[in-house]
Amino acid sequence: MASKQNPRTNRRPEKQSDGDEFILGAVTHIKQFKKVESRILVLDYLPEGKGFGQTKQREPIVQGIGTKWFSLLDVVVDRKGNYAKFSELDLPQTSEKTPVKQVKRRVTVNDLTNTGYESLEEAVLLIINRNEKRFVSFFNKAQPITNRIHSMQLIPGIGKKLMWEILDARKGMPFVSFSDIEERVKISDIRKMILNRIKQELEEDEKHRLFTASSDSGQKR
Repeated sequence: MASKQNPRTNRRPEKQSDGDEFILGAVTHIKQFKKVESRILVLDYLPEGKGFGQTKQREPIVQGIGTKWFSLLDVVVDRKGNYAKFSELDLPQTSEKTPVKQVKRRVTVNDLTNTGYESLEEAVLLIINRNEKRFVSFFNKAQPITNRIHSMQLIPGIGKKLMWEILDARKGMPFVSFSDIEERVKISDIRKMILNRIKQELEEDEKHRLFTASSDSGQKR
């Protein structure tokens, strides 16, 4: 059923891992990565598409969220596919067998349908849980953004005191999991902290982005 739209050194550098892409260094040394998605998680399926006009002329649309950079996308899909909520779909540039025909456009939170918006938080948590290693790597390697602020301080709930505790804890041994961070630094629900930061980056015009792509690094059509 279609949903109603929501108005609203000297050392040789080591090989880069997925987790390293989340790391921010000093502003002058931030690496610019091409933040393109290869897969999305389904938030909502609109079999008759969006907008007005004759039904037979509308394209079926899936609203989805990228599994790497959390980009919100409208994609055109084959009518014969199965688009259950939170199922994963390959995008055309990574698979010829995908039911996704075209990435139509990048959208904002306000462009999501009611169902899409209501699905957003759970989808982000699913992505966080499925990519725990990448997020743990952020806490192991995150660097200062300026002389006054560390990238970890951009995460809601992490102030200067907690930041120093995390930095001190990782000196002895790198963190290996979310539970390891929580036990060694005595904090609770690190996933919720990351979720809140991602939502903040998606809903607001943030200068510094830890986990998401900016609106001007749009997906190719």
